[in-house]
Amino acid sequence: MSQKIRAVALFAAIALAACSENPVDNSQMRVPAFSPKSAQVAPELAPLTLMTPEIYEPLKLNGVVDQNDYVSKDKAPANMGNDRPEHIKYWGGRLILQQRVASVYYAPAPIYTNGPAAGTTGTGAADGSLVGFYLRNMGGSARWNVNTTYSQTVDKTESFVQNTMNYSGFWATPSGPISGATVTGNQMVGLIEAGFNSGKLTYDPNTLYVIFTGPGVNLGGGFSSANLQYCAFHSAYRRLNGTFVQVSAMPYDADFTPAHPSAGGFICVPQNGAPNGDVGADGIVSALQHETEETTTDPGIVSFAGWFDIHGFESSDKCAYIYGPVFRNNKGFFNIAIGGKPFLVQGQWQRAASTPERCTTSL
Repeated sequence: MSQKIRAVALFAAIALAACSENPVDNSQMRVPAFSPKSAQVAPELAPLTLMTPEIYEPLKLNGVVDQNDYVSKDKAPANMGNDRPEHIKYWGGRLILQQRVASVYYAPAPIYTNGPAAGTTGTGAADGSLVGFYLRNMGGSARWNVNTTYSQTVDKTESFVQNTMNYSGFWATPSGPISGATVTGNQMVGLIEAGFNSGKLTYDPNTLYVIFTGPGVNLGGGFSSANLQYCAFHSAYRRLNGTFVQVSAMPYDADFTPAHPSAGGFICVPQNGAPNGDVGADGIVSALQHETEETTTDPGIVSFAGWFDIHGFESSDKCAYIYGPVFRNNKGFFNIAIGGKPFLVQGQWQRAASTPERCTTSL
């Protein structure tokens, strides 16, 4: 995150000196020759190499607000959030207007309760886990509708994200890492390519391939108690034929809760409870929503050049750990209903041309 922020801030400073204003919304701008993050992800990116990931940062317990048994950045100290200025900007790249998700359950046994058995594939409808339920019901919801405020401009034509997120299917691998193992970025790419080559996965440019791992697995190399760099991330890579694949790392976020923070005092899940009684699945849906939305509004296609502010914060980054009004049942805290079930999911930045932009959970 810090390298990205420095790169974007440098670009903004140059732009400010050159034209006395920051990049403007897409209705007013010409597509720039490059985006602030393209310096990190050059067009000559080696095939089968992950772009620098866009990470979902963990939350440091020190200084956040205790909201009567869950923690958040709601009603935070005045200095919190000053690094996330109000306006989000369009940098000229393509978006994914009709997002799809394919799950890759990378483990020797089901990761979540009622999840797919190892060695199976199926449609989204056949995924019996709470994660599968969430993915099936996300599209068409008031929550996903927030993303329809984002658009791309190609050949002077503006097109908006559609409220049609689709869960196309899953692949539960026949084997996978166990607690204590580390999965590298190269291994993640190899896993997706193995899925394509075996027919377990089907390539689609509008699909985000989400890799899930179980408790104690260091997915991507930065998810451990001693070195918790992120709670999830999205990235992309270029195949040998030149097409781009959108990938997300979805480690077991329930490893780090207020009761069990990392060695440095960081967490990924802001409560110890679970509103549906499923600690693992309840704990991952906020990160899943975060990365799916950011892949929609800022996918990796040559570079990340969709929507983010001048500090590099993407649409979901700007609302990380902000939940708005929260309710409690006898199992845990929640703030939205998806498919009639309760979930605690961070807000999404609602873009607006003429009214104040904000974090919201529905539209």
